[in-house]
Formats: sequence, structure tokens, C-alpha cells
Amino acid sequence: KARRDQINAELQALRSLLPISAREKERLSYLHTMALVCLRLRGAQLFPPGTNGTAVPHASLALRGTPLLPHQDSTL
Repeated sequence: KARRDQINAELQALRSLLPISAREKERLSYLHTMALVCLRLRGAQLFPPGTNGTAVPHASLALRGTPLLPHQDSTL
């Protein structure tokens, strides 16, 4: 039980970092929280801050079947 509580606390901490409304955060399952966190991390790796999405990702970083669509403000 202690391990589960620790995992839940970490997932809540990750959820709090997502740039979405509090209402949307409340509706996220743990699976969706992890998916969004992973998507943000991939986006940050492929489009580092300051590149404005103009950098061409290296072929080894491309993820087959995972569309990454950046917005003008460099968010995914």
C-alpha cells in the first residue's frame, strides 16, 4: 500500500505540471497523465525551446506512428 501511495503521489505531481486547466487535470486517468507527460517530453526533445519548431528532427528520434503537431507557442 505504501508503494502504491508513493506512485499515486508522483503521478499527481506530474499531473500538476501539465499545461492544461485544473478541470481537465481532474478528469485525467493515470494512463492519460503518463501519455501526456511522455508526449511533452518527446516534443521537448524534438523541438527544443527557442527553435520555434523549425529544427528538422534527427531520423533516430522520429517515432513511427506518433504524430507530433506543435502549436505556434511550441506546445504540443
